[in-house]
Amino acid sequence: MVFIKPPTENTMKKKQAQHTREQNSRRFQDQRGSVLLLSLLIMASTLTAASSFGIITIQNLRQSGSVDNGIRAYYAAESAVEDGLYEIRKNLTAVSGMAPTGSLSNGGAWSRSITTTVNQITSSISENDFIYLDLYDPDDSLVSKNIKQLVLTWSGAGSWLEVQIAPWKGSLWTDSNLGAPTAQVYSVTQSPKTVTLNSLNSLLYRVRLKALYADIDAITVSAKDESGADAPIPAQITMYGTGEFSRANQVVRATMPQRSPLSGVADYVLFIEEDLIK
Repeated sequence: MVFIKPPTENTMKKKQAQHTREQNSRRFQDQRGSVLLLSLLIMASTLTAASSFGIITIQNLRQSGSVDNGIRAYYAAESAVEDGLYEIRKNLTAVSGMAPTGSLSNGGAWSRSITTTVNQITSSISENDFIYLDLYDPDDSLVSKNIKQLVLTWSGAGSWLEVQIAPWKGSLWTDSNLGAPTAQVYSVTQSPKTVTLNSLNSLLYRVRLKALYADIDAITVSAKDESGADAPIPAQITMYGTGEFSRANQVVRATMPQRSPLSGVADYVLFIEEDLIK
């Protein structure tokens, strides 16, 4: 017969203490894994937030730089147009002799393209004011553009349109064979109106369009040649100035008469022997 000695109280306490230590060890290992996972999540969130903030900051800096470069490019394009206007109007430089490119002291550059005709003209005319159309090339005033008719379309309640046609040949505005300039008046109810110019060949024309009795809100002018086909209207500059600075590009367009337009204040002249005092 085998007798089993029952465990003593100390032995049971030792076993219980060992079991408790094992449980605490497993619990600590589980907690250590959770802390590691939590730390990784916090680090990932911090890195994501820092990266997003950095990307936004870089984009804002780039956008600010692009805006600054765009402003400088715009003024470079405007310089191209202003320089062209000065050369054409003040120095009477021929369009063919103008520089196509240029540079600025701030590092910007510009390029320029110019056309000297348009398919039609649209403008407004105040009461008793007028606009001039030069139907010839100011750079070569002896070249006829073979324009035989003008088609005029306008609006403006109660307005009348006076069309004055001054034909000339060579360097003379008056010619014994051509006579004095002629004027015709049309009511707005007659719009659109086709006006026939002198039928002679090789003539140059200056046409004055004047608003009578009321403002002309908008008038559109197109030209026809002797066959009735559309003809380009000369002496009208369309200028494109392209400005460049760094990687920015801006374009400015300007449309204007090739020569300085006259104003309605010059519609009459006073000759007196005394000084005029305002």
